[in-house]
Amino acid sequence: MTYRAHDWIKHHARRRPDHVALVDVEAGVELTYAELDRKIDRCAAFLHAEHQVAAGDRVAILCQNCPEVFVIEFACARLRAIFLPLNWRLAISELDYLISDATPRIVFADDEHIGRAQQVCEKRPESTAMAIGEGTDFEKILAMGDLSLPPLPAADFDDVWMILYTSGTTGRPKGATLTHGQNYLQAVGLGAEYGVTHETVGLTYTPTFHASGLFMFAHPTLLFGGTTHLMRSFDAQTVLNMMTDRSLGLTHSLAIPTNLLMIRNLPDFEKADFGNMVIPSGGAPVPGALIKTFSEHGAQVPQVWGMTELSGVSTSLPPDKAMEKAGSCGPPLMNIDVAVIDEHDNFITTANVTGELVARGPMITKGYWGLGDANAQFYLEGQWFRTGDAGKIDEEGYVTIIGRWKDMYISGGENVYPAEVEEVIYQLPAVDEVAVIGIPHELWGETGMACIVIKPDQKLSETDVTEHCLAKLAKYKVPKVVQFLEELPHSANGKILKHVLRDNLGIADELDRTLRSKSEEGNHA
Repeated sequence: MTYRAHDWIKHHARRRPDHVALVDVEAGVELTYAELDRKIDRCAAFLHAEHQVAAGDRVAILCQNCPEVFVIEFACARLRAIFLPLNWRLAISELDYLISDATPRIVFADDEHIGRAQQVCEKRPESTAMAIGEGTDFEKILAMGDLSLPPLPAADFDDVWMILYTSGTTGRPKGATLTHGQNYLQAVGLGAEYGVTHETVGLTYTPTFHASGLFMFAHPTLLFGGTTHLMRSFDAQTVLNMMTDRSLGLTHSLAIPTNLLMIRNLPDFEKADFGNMVIPSGGAPVPGALIKTFSEHGAQVPQVWGMTELSGVSTSLPPDKAMEKAGSCGPPLMNIDVAVIDEHDNFITTANVTGELVARGPMITKGYWGLGDANAQFYLEGQWFRTGDAGKIDEEGYVTIIGRWKDMYISGGENVYPAEVEEVIYQLPAVDEVAVIGIPHELWGETGMACIVIKPDQKLSETDVTEHCLAKLAKYKVPKVVQFLEELPHSANGKILKHVLRDNLGIADELDRTLRSKSEEGNHA
């Protein structure tokens, strides 16, 4: 038996039409639920009539955070189409792969990214690029009063609503499919955990092409009829000003540890009062001292853990356990089970034994887009999903993340898989062997170190490697340290032993100084 997915926005357009749903911080524009509902209807009517978008078709968007993200997302819901937010940080070659994999009918893009959208669509006749934002044809279409959507079947809970691409250990991104039901359960679960109501006022600055930007807390706030302030991207001073401005009344936001560090380092932080604001943090372990510092200024900072394939956040450390359970990301949230398995896929029942974390429940993706039967490799019997994260669970069911089971590291809240970076570096003719490992970074949590063996009689500099990677990869994936070695450690069957490489190199004071100096050269944007 399937259930019809309810239209969140239309519901609140009836219940509280004049309540503000979205605030575009940079533009200073507010949208009430009634206004947002009308824009969504016109967008859906336009897609249906002009681009023949129907159930199952993909509709992509390439832009920084703005109201159009949610207009297009919920228009897709009304058409039973699939929403495809694209990472605007990606290089053209990376975007080209995503478009070829998901084959959207249309790619919307803001002024900054429309040129790249047009470039990737030029060689794909099935995809059309269209600009959004002030003064565009799309803006005029949303303002028209003569567009109406014909009656269409409502989406079911089991219908796929979105594809969120996440990097893969094979070097190719994979599109995690999430349904209407999973989005609903996630919004309800997070709302229950963090006290979201129609009086909630959230701040979203993490990218809405990520599960974090959509689910913490834009989706729960829209489901419950609250207000979400949207920032194009993170700016520490602006965020601190908004969080401490009592006239705005912000109640909820998400911050990765790097965000918290940047805010804490501002001169104005010393007099900041967050007024009991809830600011969950994840993407990397959150230092207990940082949690304590923010709590002393009136903020609740529960550490969380999750991943796109699990519909976002899956565990959360209760604020009153922040210091007692420092280092843990808490027990599982509603609608998800978490367990630990060993290298032979046996379940570990002893507390505090490290293994690979697996998860099951209605929040788990049903599979990656286009992989078909190949999806089976990511699941154990009983529908347990392999997360690829190493962790342990204590006697009380609290989860602690130890590292990445498959060598993935997290830089500034972004997942980076070494295999993808290594594949790019191997394109350099002078490279004989390369291994990329994650190493500690003062600002970003972790960054990449490329350990390279150069072919005999060849030359290669750190600048050569960096410039090559910048042309092929998003900036946050580019290793900030390049180490040239005579050889890499190998196992008997020829596999590069990254754990031996880490042990041999160590994380020396000299390396720490190198990283600190490089962190001043720029950010991930």
